[in-house]
Amino acid sequence: MRSRREELARAIGDDAVLFSCEGVAEQVIVDKLVTKHLTFINRNRIITDPYNDDAWSTRDRSGESLAQDFLTQDYGRNVTILCIQDQLGHRTLLRQPYAKHARTINVTTHPEIEMLIVCREGRLDEYNSWKSHHRGTKNSKLKPSLFCKEELGKDDHDFRNVKKYPFLSQYWDDADALVRALELYRELASAKKQGGDFLLADLLDV
Repeated sequence: MRSRREELARAIGDDAVLFSCEGVAEQVIVDKLVTKHLTFINRNRIITDPYNDDAWSTRDRSGESLAQDFLTQDYGRNVTILCIQDQLGHRTLLRQPYAKHARTINVTTHPEIEMLIVCREGRLDEYNSWKSHHRGTKNSKLKPSLFCKEELGKDDHDFRNVKKYPFLSQYWDDADALVRALELYRELASAKKQGGDFLLADLLDV
């Protein structure tokens, strides 16, 4: 039986790869994975931002925008767009003629990318307890980012900046810590809820 990583590698094949990221945190993590050579995808196959060659991803999300900015060029091969997002099962639709030579694959960070911080900090039990305690109150959106700001931020004010690039770039600069967090999240993720989506850990070259 093939692993999910093997399935993802087979799905991508020898396509050029474009990372479409939902937010800053996703972009930071993709950048770290690529620059630190942690992903199985060769860097010469990754499409960079046409306006910034140092950017290994784009914040473009719509099929129309992605097609206009990236799919009008000839890369000499087909294109796989990896959509890094927390929304399970959401598909970015590409219209013809682009859909002939490009397709999208979801990489989920459900319920939120900040769950990786909870994993790295070893606060999973505390997060689950916090979520259970507040359920049904006015705090209806009990997201990991809120836990990081309110609970982790009590001891270290830097965690109040979980959505900001400077904090994230420094926080995820430790390659070993990033890999451990991704693998722990994969252990915790529900395969049933994940469905056909892949995980960031499936990109690891390990």
